[in-house]
Amino acid sequence: MNKMVYGAGLASYPAGVHMHVSLYQSNLRAAITLKCADDGMPYGALTVNLPSADLADDEILVAADWNLPADLKQAFLDSGKFVETGRWTEVGYGRGALWRIACPELLASLATARSFVPQRRQQCQPAHT
Repeated sequence: MNKMVYGAGLASYPAGVHMHVSLYQSNLRAAITLKCADDGMPYGALTVNLPSADLADDEILVAADWNLPADLKQAFLDSGKFVETGRWTEVGYGRGALWRIACPELLASLATARSFVPQRRQQCQPAHT
């Protein structure tokens, strides 16, 4: 998957951030972290892992606005790689938005990563339709 720059000028001057996709080890959900595009330093995470949240394999729990700027999260939605589901879950003292991953390349990357996990560890759920 190509390394796209999101939120140019918002995260690190002037380059923005790159998205890196992996899995949370505890439940194999999508883990999306961000690195500054200009120097590769860690910037933050788009996703949070809340094991009690009811998520399908193609869904993510998005970090609250205190963790990432709202305009940067909007840049991810505007990319077309994610779609708001309209669902929320309680996270600490706030609410976290549930998004669906709409990008075929991103979904394929996650499926490949999950295929390397021994079957006994896989706890994946069917995607919501």
